[in-house]
Amino acid sequence: MAKQYDILFRLLILGDSGVGKTCMLRRFTDGEFDPSHISTIGVDFKMKTVEIDGIKIRVQIWDTAGQERYQTITKQYYRRAQGIVFVYDITSNLSFQHIVKWASDVDEFAPDDVQTVLVGNKADNEFRRQVTKDQGYKLAEHYGMEFFETSASTSSNINEWHFFFAVIHPYDRAGAAGSQEECGQPLGVSG
Repeated sequence: MAKQYDILFRLLILGDSGVGKTCMLRRFTDGEFDPSHISTIGVDFKMKTVEIDGIKIRVQIWDTAGQERYQTITKQYYRRAQGIVFVYDITSNLSFQHIVKWASDVDEFAPDDVQTVLVGNKADNEFRRQVTKDQGYKLAEHYGMEFFETSASTSSNINEWHFFFAVIHPYDRAGAAGSQEECGQPLGVSG
């Protein structure tokens, strides 16, 4: 079977439980929003192929549980990540404060060249906002990350942070470690 993509990019989504990681993932991969989903237990993943400048990029997205009891499991996935999305809920200052802990874990366990993005989710809940956009920008700047606010509910900016990784990967990292074979298993799933 012919390979159905040119580059495989492994993306890990981190953040507290309830910030909307799974809803963001489902909105991006399936175009659906289900506010009544069950919290992720351990790690789950989905894949989607995107094409940019004629390059087919298979994005393998790992959705991690945000609960403390699963963090030993999720840390195992840090080493193989090429991109990490830190997600907080703009209506929860505590989830924003916890990004520092998530970033510390990534510094300890992820590759030095991992690309990172900070995402403030639930931007459609402006009336309940506890974390300003300026705070998000400042934290992202502190860690050298890009910053986006999204809403899985309305689909606002859902594609932007995924495409950020897809664009920087082939050009910034020259496709290094981006092959199907490097993943260790053939992935015959089409997008």
